[in-house]
Amino acid sequence: MSDGTEPRSSRSRLLWIVGPLVVAVLAAGAWGLPRLLAGPPQGPLPPPPGPWPTTGTFEVSVGSATEAEKKAVLAALEARPDVREVEYQSAEQEWKEYQEHRKLTWSTSDDPLHEWQREDMTDSIVGVLLDRSKSREFSRAIRALPGVDGVYPQGDGFWYGKAHVSLRLCLPEPGEGVGCREPLTKAQQDAVVEAIRGTPEVEAFYFEDSEHATKDLRSRTSSDFTAEVSYYHLKLKDPDDIPSVIDRFRGMQGLWQARPVERCLLAEC
Repeated sequence: MSDGTEPRSSRSRLLWIVGPLVVAVLAAGAWGLPRLLAGPPQGPLPPPPGPWPTTGTFEVSVGSATEAEKKAVLAALEARPDVREVEYQSAEQEWKEYQEHRKLTWSTSDDPLHEWQREDMTDSIVGVLLDRSKSREFSRAIRALPGVDGVYPQGDGFWYGKAHVSLRLCLPEPGEGVGCREPLTKAQQDAVVEAIRGTPEVEAFYFEDSEHATKDLRSRTSSDFTAEVSYYHLKLKDPDDIPSVIDRFRGMQGLWQARPVERCLLAEC
């Protein structure tokens, strides 16, 4: 898994005009009066200075383990003070979560991201690393347990907890078979910004250039790759609006991907 890499009066009016309007506004208050009164979202803003995450996640593959070995690995993980939210996940559960994730994420048809199949899934144990800087020692200790096929730690991305939706822009000079077929134009990028500003569910949005994206990638992985991509990250007024906001941007020119901001396990982040 790697980054390569997701469009809601005036007092002088006659009473017969004002009356229905007041009724309509009062009815709207139950579901979104703040959205009607709020101005356009703040942005594009630069990435905030921090905090940079120090936590992460892990997946321990136990597909070939016996039931007794799985229970022993689970118990060993639950007993460690450096992890929390430890959970056994069957291959079927993993496949279901992956499918739900892919329903939310939109990418161009040329996106090279690996499409997992049901046979790629395996029984595993997942959880949260409290200190991702010690992931090597953690991996070494857990890999030594009987029944463990592999240990896959991943640092939390910079935008987790800071934004809800990420819009990845097409590359100015796309490579063959990578992302969008056509290069990103200024007109397309301007149109994306205007679409964001016209989305009432958005509270604020940030622009992340390739330099910051590279810093994020290298801070949470062992990769020394350079992230050539840039993003707009959207902070929503209500996280429940993530699916509808992503739908607004599906297929928009100039965009490579629209996806929710999630913790890094099987999620693309």
